[in-house]
Amino acid sequence: MRLYGEILKKIGGEDLFGGARYTVLPGRGGYFQGVRTVGEFSPSRVILGFRRAVLEIEGSGFVIEKYCDGDLELSGNIVSVRLSDGTR
Repeated sequence: MRLYGEILKKIGGEDLFGGARYTVLPGRGGYFQGVRTVGEFSPSRVILGFRRAVLEIEGSGFVIEKYCDGDLELSGNIVSVRLSDGTR
């Protein structure tokens, strides 16, 4: 995704947000880049680990469609995404 690279370069670099990059498509799911671990998975909650961040994703009907080379495609209805610094 070249657009991500252009935006991050403009605002100060790839190290922002602990390496977490994602796009949420309301009612359909999301695309996550830089995923290092899937810490928890259920149809209503997913926890993803990044270089220096953790994302908690809540909603319903979650299915991991693809997970390869740090890219994860999640289908389902995402209602919240919470970013923390990974020191939990």
